[in-house]
Amino acid sequence: MNLVRSHVVIQTAFLGDLFLTIPLLKRLRSLYPHDRLILVCKKNLGAYFLKEKFVDHIFEVQKGDRYSYLQAVKELNQIRIETVFCIHRSIRSQLMSFQIKAKRKIGFKSVLGSLVFTETVSYQSKWPDPLRQLWLLSPIDPVSSQDLSGETWENLNRTESNGRMVAIPEKFAVTASRQSHQPTRKIAIFPGSVWATKKWTLSGFTELSQMLIQNGYQVFLMGGPDEKSLCEQVHHVVPETHVLAGQKSILESVEFIATCDLVVSNDSAPAHMASSQNVPVVALFGPTTLNLGFRPWSSNAFVVQNNSLTCRPCGKHGHQKCPLKHHHCMTQITAEQVLIACQELLTR
Repeated sequence: MNLVRSHVVIQTAFLGDLFLTIPLLKRLRSLYPHDRLILVCKKNLGAYFLKEKFVDHIFEVQKGDRYSYLQAVKELNQIRIETVFCIHRSIRSQLMSFQIKAKRKIGFKSVLGSLVFTETVSYQSKWPDPLRQLWLLSPIDPVSSQDLSGETWENLNRTESNGRMVAIPEKFAVTASRQSHQPTRKIAIFPGSVWATKKWTLSGFTELSQMLIQNGYQVFLMGGPDEKSLCEQVHHVVPETHVLAGQKSILESVEFIATCDLVVSNDSAPAHMASSQNVPVVALFGPTTLNLGFRPWSSNAFVVQNNSLTCRPCGKHGHQKCPLKHHHCMTQITAEQVLIACQELLTR
């Protein structure tokens, strides 16, 4: 058995959730600078976290593939594990925690969790997700416990009247100031999402692209292979745009984002990728709302949303079709509204 002391973080949620785990990973690195930090995540999502040295090793598992979880557990049990931190609340992740041999296992309170974990903490449903995750460290980290105790932190899940997200306290921020950044006149737009109702309209992205180009910016349409067709539809109408969808890995996409002046995204992973680089971001929220806790973790963020609807949120992730069949949460957001938010960040 490897005698190097290790700590395991299990976060097998979506890519955006994984980027929201960065504050916790950075705090663990600070707490255990001489120990090995291991991340368990979904397949093909871990390369960026390894390159940035947030962790020392990754185990990637395939959703729906029981063998991939069992193989990861088998290899983990050849390692000296001090602590398991189970960020993801799924039954699969909790069962994986149960199978791993470790001195301490810390997770969120639940019926199953009381059997699996040596220590549990309450899931703070009204907090921003990065702080919910940091709260998981409270049994082993007096500083995090003290920093987070005594406040509800739900005030961070709101915007000012113009849509700018309230600032994040410096002690919880992911990155340092970006004052040295030289304007590149490059804007990355990510029009896609796993959830259909989270996508702003094709006409909205098209009109916005035209407006930004008219204002002297280069517009790059980005996303994974599944978003390539959507990006090409925008490009067909606005041929001055550049289609990069499907051409870059997650790591390469983050590196490209870091060179941009601004990112425009739905409520999805690219908003969190931009925040990790402290690149200003305009995020469009439709079926989801900020009080769910998944705001862009940046003080340089605007959220554009339709606040006149009583049907929001219609679910934690949205749906493939609007339950009320009108999708007003997205169709009633105009390109002019989004452009104003972009200009607020670009001219600050």
